[in-house]
Parts: sequence; structure tokens; C-alpha cells
Amino acid sequence: MSDTKRAPLLELKEMIGDLPARMLSELAAGAGELSGDALVCGMCDDSRSIRSGEAFLCMPRAVKDAAVYAKAAAEHGASCMIVVGVHEIDSSLPQLLFPDMESLGALLRRWFATQKTKVRLFGITGTDGKTSVAWMLREACQRHFGRSWAVGTLGWVREDGSFADIGNTTPSLLTLHGLLAAATRQGVAAMCCEVSSHGIAQGRIAGLPFSGAAWTTLGHDHLQDHGGFEAYAAIKQSFIASVIESGACAVGNADQPGVLERLPRGATRFGHGLFRDDVELAWEQELPGMLRLKRKHAELVIDEIPLGEFHAVNIACVALILMQAGVGFSELPELLTGISAPPGRMQAMNIGRWQVYVDYAHTPEALQACLQSARRLAEKHLIVVFGCGGERDREKRPQMGRIAVQLADVVWLTSDNPRGELPELIASEVESGMPHPYPAEVHLELNRESAIQSAVAAMQPGDVLVIAGKGHEDYMEIGGRRLAWSDAGIASDALHEKSGMTEFRACA
Repeated sequence: MSDTKRAPLLELKEMIGDLPARMLSELAAGAGELSGDALVCGMCDDSRSIRSGEAFLCMPRAVKDAAVYAKAAAEHGASCMIVVGVHEIDSSLPQLLFPDMESLGALLRRWFATQKTKVRLFGITGTDGKTSVAWMLREACQRHFGRSWAVGTLGWVREDGSFADIGNTTPSLLTLHGLLAAATRQGVAAMCCEVSSHGIAQGRIAGLPFSGAAWTTLGHDHLQDHGGFEAYAAIKQSFIASVIESGACAVGNADQPGVLERLPRGATRFGHGLFRDDVELAWEQELPGMLRLKRKHAELVIDEIPLGEFHAVNIACVALILMQAGVGFSELPELLTGISAPPGRMQAMNIGRWQVYVDYAHTPEALQACLQSARRLAEKHLIVVFGCGGERDREKRPQMGRIAVQLADVVWLTSDNPRGELPELIASEVESGMPHPYPAEVHLELNRESAIQSAVAAMQPGDVLVIAGKGHEDYMEIGGRRLAWSDAGIASDALHEKSGMTEFRACA
């Protein structure tokens, strides 16, 4: 584990404080199959990081090499093993065998003593919009309930808006339960958690007491990992259904046909259009930067919101979650006016008269929403720099190529985390979706830095440039290595150079 991920986890441990050592049999509470007993002084799900006296958590994904991990854990001083989903492993360590992740989740609640936590835990799932909704909901909850955290693509987002990398969009089960324990002990009022398809499928949210949930969108992402679109959609649906079955509330985006047709009974809906009567909360955006909301016969306006119609959708989602959590409709302007967007979500890099936005859009649906919003800001040409990631859902590549040339005037096709694939091959698959002749001006520049610099240099007054795909990411992944990267930094340097040259020409 890298130092950047280890440091925040150590901070979490400090927040949780010392937990009393307990016997494995006591923690098991009669659940699972116990083979031997041992004193448990802590828990760890990484055999390389085990400390003496800790229990090693062996998850289902690790069963293929479980004996190897068990040996490493024993060598590092593990007192016992807690194993999920397999028969007893060949090891000298005492073992507690659980049939599923839910059993482990219940044990972690006992270990961290969070059975009676007062933290409001909100789960956000969806192909796009998770990070923005979690970020905005955290900010709104902080204004209303008190100290609030978020966890997801940006990492662990604290109450001051700072964030630290702790792993995947949905971290490990142990990390999430640790976050809940830290929040409980620190008096945090709410925690907003991005719930990815992988997180659901792998049981990383097992045993977490969600107070509410939201389903933002349903599109194409990670399909190669789940066996196709229907399986991917069913995973999202299962999370929303489980939250409703637990007695908590869930909301869904009624403007997404895929979401709407799969919303379980009991979910509430938000949607576009003030005169519709099939949603609990309707929204409309008459001008960029404002949002009108309607509930039954009452209307109100939210001002000073981030640019981009997709952020209007995100804020409507946040508003309905808040209402389901007991916030009055009339209180929403106070909580949502001036709310911010997370880094890399239509992040404005504007200098002088040059309008440049960095956005994380890396799915067909997100790219379309981003470019449609940017079109409303452009007086002249809409320019986009984008690419597609390697070793990820190939079906979306031609779709994104088609969307780019249909919605933008100028397209710079480039690289975006090619990983182990050839950038040329990825680009050719993107190009295969572009209708011929191209309805837009298309440039191929696989060097992403050069593509951004060239796009900025070619801008004319009134143009808008969108740099899509990486957003907040601070790396470029090539051939198994992560190289330091910043779309925003490259764009800023190019803009300052362009502004300086413009001023020089004006003075001359």
C-alpha cells in the first residue's frame, strides 16, 4: 500500500482510538464456523500490513491464493483469520468461516461498536453523478446537520473540503466500517458514500446502516467486469432495493429510462419539467447558475449553483434526498444556494475572455451532458479534447466518438489512461463511431499535453473549450505505471501563455 493511502488510514485509526481486545469466539457471537480461538487485538485485510495480534480478513476475491496470504499473515504475527465464502484454509491459525459478506459486516459493527451510531449514512450509486452528488450532499448536510464527510472517487472528503486518497471509489469493507467508526467517535453528523457497481458486487458495503440512497444515472461503464449491461443494471438495482427493504428512503432520476423502469416500489423520484405530476420533486433551469424546484403547488429558486445542466440534475437529486431525510422544502434555498462542485466537474479554468472547462466525463452519457451544457455557454465554437481509457469498456469508444463530432465544432482526439493498450488502437475505435464526412473539424493528437496546448492556442474569442475524461485525476496510467498529470495544470499554463501573448500583441 502506498504512503499516500496509508497516512489517512493511520489518521482514521487515531480518530477511532484503542479498541478493547476480544476473543474471536466473542466477536463471532455464534455466527459462522469457528475453528479454534484467539485474542483479537485488531483487524487487517492486507496480509502484508498485518501487525502482531491482529485478525487477517480474507475476502472472497482472495480465495484463489488464500493459503499464500494466510502464510504471509501468520509470518507477520496474525493471531487468527476471518475467512468469507470458502472452506477452511490450510493454516495453523484459528479460523472463523463466514458464508457471506453480510456476516462479516455484522461482525465489524460489533468490533467497532457502531450498532447504535447516530451518523446519517447516505449511499449514492449511478454511472455518472456519484461524486458530484456526494460532494454537494456533504456540503448541504454540513449546513443543516453539522460536520459531514464524503467518501468516493476523490477519496475521504473531510468537513473542510480537503480530501485524501484511500483506495477505490468504494473502499474496502474494513475501511468503510472504520470510517463509520471514526465518524461516530468524532461526532460527525452525516457521511455521503459513493457506491460503485464493484463495491456492491464485492460486498464492500455489507452491514452498513444506510439512512438513504440515490440512483443518479444508468449508462455504460465497467460492463466488461459484470457480464454486460443487464447484469450491471441489476447490481445497481439490488443496492437501491436493499436500502428500501431496510426501511430507509431511496430516490431515483425519473428522466433516466433505465433507472425509472428499475426503481423498486417505495422509491421517490425527481425529474425535469415543472408541470409533470409523476415525480415528487420537479426541476427546471431557465438560466445557467440557477435552479427552480417544485413540490406539489410550491415553488422556489436556488441561485448561484455551478454551471452545467447536469449539475442542476445533481442538485435536484440532493434536494430530494434532503427532503426524505426530514428537511423542509422551504429550507432548501438556505442549504443549496452557492453550493460548490467537486474538482474536475466542469471546473472553470477561465482567464480573461478565454473559457476553458476541465471535466471528468468519461462515459458517453457524461460526455453528452457535458457538451450540451458547454454549448449553452459558447458564443462561437465548442471545442473538446478527449480520449478513452485502455482496458476498459470498449463498447463506449465509438459512441463517444459519435457524440463528440455531433455536439462539438472542433474535436481533438487524444489519449486518456491507455494502460496496456496502444493509444493508436483506442483512437481508431473511437474514430469508428464518427460519421463520415465528419460533421466537425477533427484533429488526432495522441500526446494529451500537446492536444490541450494546441486546442488552447487555436481558441478564438467566444469559443468554449472542454477538456474531458480525467477531471481531478493527478496521474496518467501507461503500461502499468502512473505518471504525474494534471489537465487543469496544463490548461492553466497554456492559458497564461495565451493571455500573455494576447496582451503583448495588444500593447504592440
